[in-house]
Amino acid sequence: MYFSPSDTIKYLKEVSDFLKANPNTGYRLKEGVYHIKTEKSISAMKNVLSGKWGDNPQKIMFNPKYDYDIGFLLSGIKGCQIDASKAHFLVEGFMEPVSIRNSENITLKGLTIDHLRKPYSFGKVAAVSKPDADGNIKLTVKLDESTAIEEKTPLNLRNIFYDTENDKVVRVKIHKASFTDKYTVEISMAQNSEIKKGLEFYTIHTYHSRPAILIENSKNVTLEDITIHSQPGMGIVGNRSENISLINLKVIPSENQHFSTNTDATHFTSIKGTLIYDGCTFISQGDDSLNVHSYYQAITQKLDDYTYFIKEKTRDGTHAQTLDYPDEGDILELTDILTLKVHGEYRAVKVVPDFENYCTAVTLDKPLPQNMENLVLSDITRLPRLIVRNCKAEKHFARGFLIKTRGVLIEDNEIRDLPLAGIEIAAESYWYEGVSPCDVTIRRNKIYDCKCGILVKADCKNPEGQSVKNILIEDNEIYCPQSSNGIIIENSEKVIIRNNKILSKDDNVVIKNSSEVEVI
Repeated sequence: MYFSPSDTIKYLKEVSDFLKANPNTGYRLKEGVYHIKTEKSISAMKNVLSGKWGDNPQKIMFNPKYDYDIGFLLSGIKGCQIDASKAHFLVEGFMEPVSIRNSENITLKGLTIDHLRKPYSFGKVAAVSKPDADGNIKLTVKLDESTAIEEKTPLNLRNIFYDTENDKVVRVKIHKASFTDKYTVEISMAQNSEIKKGLEFYTIHTYHSRPAILIENSKNVTLEDITIHSQPGMGIVGNRSENISLINLKVIPSENQHFSTNTDATHFTSIKGTLIYDGCTFISQGDDSLNVHSYYQAITQKLDDYTYFIKEKTRDGTHAQTLDYPDEGDILELTDILTLKVHGEYRAVKVVPDFENYCTAVTLDKPLPQNMENLVLSDITRLPRLIVRNCKAEKHFARGFLIKTRGVLIEDNEIRDLPLAGIEIAAESYWYEGVSPCDVTIRRNKIYDCKCGILVKADCKNPEGQSVKNILIEDNEIYCPQSSNGIIIENSEKVIIRNNKILSKDDNVVIKNSSEVEVI
């Protein structure tokens, strides 16, 4: 069955209202294709493709004041199980298809999300010129008729080539992609032996925007058998929530495509309780498969000996584009942002969020040091215990699993063909994303053809000491013959590396600035 846009909006609103009025119930969405579009979603897509929002529309679309629509809003829902196994959301335009907010004990099962006009453009290389005197070539790409572009459509954000004959991503840098006509792109680049006629080409038109599914201020949420084929942003963003399970989630390209979401497949921030990934698959998204962290909060003003204004200073704001703040009673860790050296813990006695000015007044149980230069606070109560098991990640742009939490089990996963580390355990101070991980077990994973199999480090300007602690890496199979190293350990303490099978080009295991490391 096909549901028109007007019927879809009406029906999904009726479902939301019913579930809110009837807690602890189950509901099965009607079988069919749900065509979801609104005036705002169409306007957003047109503004991106026309170039009205500039060469990087993220500056407008990834902003707390950005006005957007939601397709299926689940807010204030308690104790409901939603079976969407025969529902296919076909989104037209740029929006947030599903939003789970201020809800608890929710299961959403079986939904598929895709876009009528993909959030990216794609086509095939129709011609490759001979190299000029400087060794540069020009490519002519003929776009699919479903993804026509305009003269000022952004074309130079993120792009890939895909070799269907050899089932592989061709990662090369281009000089520039330029509009020729609505179905033709000209690309200039250095000569490369892997570039040939017939390669598929994909290019996105914005980085971050709204996710396909948002989970915020919610508790005990399960997403099961969900499939996300595309989104002009991340697949799933979870923020300020507690106890989340992703079971058999798939963020993968649709049939005959080799690109999925524009950026991360999943991204979780400031989560309490447990975060579980079980049997998930991530293929060909524009960034990491998963990133789990809390935020470093700058201390912007001292109000009295116990009370301070704090503010996260990530480059682009939080990933939900809402204020990140601690709860009363949360434990805040004091860290030097330049070195990631920890200077103590403090309890939040009183918290007054200032949503308008995007900062928080927090009263602590004891004064901070007089010299607060370069010091930041991070809510370590909002760090989830993380389990990632039986998952698959391959052929995307960045890391497989990026871990910045504590109490972690990563086991029995398969990771392939990535330009960065298969598994990275690291704080990243330049993103204001932390904290330094501790108590991490990585076992029985298979990692093939990545830049590095496993990377553990304190990623900051001047690492001091060993801020990453208690890491066990055992029984993994790492096959990266074109990479210098299989495992890299930096700025870490109490690390055990045992019974791993590793093949790399140079040293299989590299240890830097670390202590109490056993390689068995």
